[in-house]
Amino acid sequence: MPVVSKIEDCIIIGGGNSIKKAFSLGLGLRLQGKLVIACNYAFRHFEHTFLTFIDRDFYYPSQNAIVNKTHPNIYEELKTLPLIIGRNINGVEEFKLPNTILLNGNSVTYYREQALKKGFYTGNLTGIFALSLATFLMNYNGIIYLLGFDWNRRKSEEVDRKNYSGQTDLQIHYYSKEEINHQGCGKIGYYENHNPDNCFKPFIKERDVKIYNVSLESNINCFEKISYEKMFTLLNKETYNQEELRKETKLMFTNK
Repeated sequence: MPVVSKIEDCIIIGGGNSIKKAFSLGLGLRLQGKLVIACNYAFRHFEHTFLTFIDRDFYYPSQNAIVNKTHPNIYEELKTLPLIIGRNINGVEEFKLPNTILLNGNSVTYYREQALKKGFYTGNLTGIFALSLATFLMNYNGIIYLLGFDWNRRKSEEVDRKNYSGQTDLQIHYYSKEEINHQGCGKIGYYENHNPDNCFKPFIKERDVKIYNVSLESNINCFEKISYEKMFTLLNKETYNQEELRKETKLMFTNK
């Protein structure tokens, strides 16, 4: 496999329930040798180039998170990963591991080439942060596949706005609460109170980046939706040496 000089495509793995169907289709094999960004707990289930996060409690739970059991403590597990790129927030730098790069984030503005200085656009979601990292890493040219970007929400007639609760029993992740228990399980308040097409709007203006939403049932409608079968036919055949890919990734995000 050649040293990477130009990355043709990237796969970003979120946590949506729609990923379930892809396991039986051989998704794992399709990811081998590709640029794969794993969001949050997806690192446990998929080979990836690097893991990304924006929540300090995901990386190193605060005392409140431990007491309230909002996040499992996976800090020792994270030490074993080859590369992590996360948002520098809420004092996480104090606990930064040697395998981790921390970047400034921006929840509102997409700064493109200036993101290293002004912060990478997050939209307050790890998947959006990952997409910002991917476009930057690919120099705003190529194809990006979004997996598990479902934006789960209930139908309007199912929501009691007078007694609103953003917590439901819906299975919104591809893994169960029994397997990984965290505060996001069944929590859809953010999705029900934000328009996804507004959150992803900055990326629509990218002329040389094609973004596919690999979930036909997704509530994100600003990108072309395709099936996993279609994605497999579109994926570039080129694969990358992951060690070299990580070296180049580190260089781009640290400027050294």
